[in-house]
Amino acid sequence: MNDSAVPAPGPDRRPVDAVVVGAGPRGVSVLERLVARAVPGDRPLRTVLVDPYPPGAGRVWRRDQPPQLLMNTMVADNTVFPDGSVRLDAPVDTGPTFSEWLRGIDGKGHPDSTAGEFAAHADDRDYAPRRVYGAYLTDALDRIRAAAGDRIRIAVRTAAVVRVIPLTAPAGSAGTPAGYQVVLDDGDRLEARAVVLATGHLDAPAAPPRREPLHLPGGHPTDYALDAIAPRAQVLLRGGGLNAFDVLALLTLGRGGRFGEHGYTPSGREPRIWITSRRGVPFHARVDTPGVGAPVAFLTPGRVAALAARERLDFRADVLPWLVADLELAWYDRVLKLHAGQLPDPGALRRALAEPPGPGRDTALRAAAPAALRLDLDAIAEPLRGRSFAHHAELDAWWAGHLDADAAAATDPRVPPPAALAVAVRQARPALRTLITAGGLSGESYRRDILGWFNGFANFVSGGPPALRVRQLRALLDAGVVRLLGPVRPGTRAESAVVPGLSVRPDAVIDAWLPGTDVTTDGPGVVRGLLTDGVARPHRLASAGTDAEPLPTGALDVRPADGRVRRPDGTAHRALFAVGVPLEGVRWTTAIGARPGTNADFFHETDRVAAELLRAVGPPECRHDAVPVPRRPLTEERQQ
Repeated sequence: MNDSAVPAPGPDRRPVDAVVVGAGPRGVSVLERLVARAVPGDRPLRTVLVDPYPPGAGRVWRRDQPPQLLMNTMVADNTVFPDGSVRLDAPVDTGPTFSEWLRGIDGKGHPDSTAGEFAAHADDRDYAPRRVYGAYLTDALDRIRAAAGDRIRIAVRTAAVVRVIPLTAPAGSAGTPAGYQVVLDDGDRLEARAVVLATGHLDAPAAPPRREPLHLPGGHPTDYALDAIAPRAQVLLRGGGLNAFDVLALLTLGRGGRFGEHGYTPSGREPRIWITSRRGVPFHARVDTPGVGAPVAFLTPGRVAALAARERLDFRADVLPWLVADLELAWYDRVLKLHAGQLPDPGALRRALAEPPGPGRDTALRAAAPAALRLDLDAIAEPLRGRSFAHHAELDAWWAGHLDADAAAATDPRVPPPAALAVAVRQARPALRTLITAGGLSGESYRRDILGWFNGFANFVSGGPPALRVRQLRALLDAGVVRLLGPVRPGTRAESAVVPGLSVRPDAVIDAWLPGTDVTTDGPGVVRGLLTDGVARPHRLASAGTDAEPLPTGALDVRPADGRVRRPDGTAHRALFAVGVPLEGVRWTTAIGARPGTNADFFHETDRVAAELLRAVGPPECRHDAVPVPRRPLTEERQQ
C-alpha cells in the first residue's frame, strides 16, 4: 500500500525540523555538521536522533558488547570529527580524534571501565575493543549536543523507525514544505520537516535458527545465538572475513580461553570449529606499517580524470589493465629492493615495468622474474587453487605455513611484496572510487567486475583483521580448536574439495557474514520500506546494450550531489536524505569510516546533507545561502 498522501498535521501539532534515523558514526556526523553550520537565528532548530540502540555508539559500536570484539582499524585511523585536512566551506576541527580522546581520558577515569583500562596502555597502532570506540562516539555526541547551545535542540528517542511517509501540504500553503511522518516501532509518530537516513547495514530477514543441525544465519556477531552451541560440538564456520574472526573470538576468548606466550589454553567450553569459505582460507592480515605507500605510474590522476570523463566504461577492459600495472609496480618494486640478487637481470625487470599494459609487458615481466618471485594475482586470490592433499594433516601443515607467512608479511617493516600489494590495493581505492561513482560503468560491468570480483579480492587482500587475529588463529590450529576444511565440493555443504574423503557432519552451521547491501531484497528496515511504499526507488546503472533495461546495483537511489532520495519517477525529495551504507552502489566503499588527516569523503557526504537540510528547513540566518556547497565532478551527475 502506498499511503504517501497522508494529510498534513493540524496547526496544533508542531513538527520538529529534522529527524536523523540512526545514531552511529554517520548520524553523529550529520548532527555535528548541522551544529557547525547553523548560526543563531530567530528560533532554535529542533532535531530528533532516533535509534533502537544507545545514542552515539549505535548498533555496531554499542557499549554492552563483549570486549573480545576488536576494531579492524588502528587507533590512529579513526575519528568522527573533521580536521584541518577536510576542505569544507564550514567550520572544522570541532572535536578530538579517537587517539586524542584516549589520551584525554588516560588517568582521569571514565564511566566505561573498559575504555579507561584501554586508554591507560593504548598506542596509536593498537586495535581497540569496539565498545571503547562506542564510548568515544557517545562522548562525541554529548560534546556535539553541548556545542549546539541555543542554535539546535537535539532530542534522542530510543526506538526503531519502521516507515517514513511523505505528508501532503495543507490547502492554501503553497510553497510551504509538507514534511514527513516518521513511524516508530513503539507506535509513536514524529512529524518532521526533513529526514536523514543514516541507518547503516541492512538487516537480514528475521528467522529463528534452524535445527538438525543448528543453523545460525548471517548477521552482526553479537546477534548470533552462540550460547546454543554446546562445548565440543562440531561447528562448520562458513566465511573467512571479519565476521568469521569475530565469531572465533566469541567462541574461544568469550568462553574463557586464553592466548599466551606459548599458544592457546582452552577453557574446555569451546566447540570444534571447521572453517570453510569460497577461497578456502580466511582473509589476509591487515598491513598497517606506518608511512608506507606504493608507487603509482599508470592509474594517475590525469588518467583517472580522462577515464571518468568517458560516457561509458567497462572496468575489465578500460580500468583493470592500468590498475594491474600499478599493482605489478608495487610488487616488483619490493622484489628489486629485497631480492635483487635472485634476479637474472634487475635492469630487464625495471625496463619491463616501464612498458604500458599489454602482451609485450606481460611477456617481459615473465622473462625478467623467476617463478618464485613472480606476481600471480589468480594464485593470490585463490591460494588453494589446483592443490590437493592426501590427508587432513597435510592440509593443516600447509595452512600453518600460510598463516605464519601471512602474519610475518603483514608486520615486516621491510614491506615484502605481498604486503606492498595489499598497500597498493588499498591505496588505489580513491582513484577507483572516482571512476566507479562517476556513473560511467555499465550495469553489467559493475555487477560482474565490482560486485562479482574486485570487492571480494580487495577485501581478501587488504581488508582483513589485525595480524594479532591471524596469530591467534594459528594458535587455535595448534590447540586443535580450529581445523581447515578448505573450499567445499560443488553441491555439498561440508565435503572438502582439497582433501579426498574429508567431510564433516556438523552439529551447528554458522554463516559468518553480514548480508550484502541490496535494498531490493526481502527483509525488514525503513530503507526497504521506502521502496515498498513507493517513496523511493533502487539505484540502477545503464546497460551496455542499447535497448536493455538499466541494471540495479543494490543501492538506494539518491541524487549524488546532495544525497536527496529519488522518487520512483526520478525526481528528488526536497528534504528526505540518505547517507552511508545503503548508498554503496552510488558511492562505492561508503562503509569506510573517516581517517584523520585525509580529507575524508565521509565528512564531505555528511556536510553536504547538513548544508542542504538547513537550506530546506532553516530560517534564512541558518541557510548559508551565500556560500556554495562543494560539488562532485560533473561526471557524477550522470546518475541523475
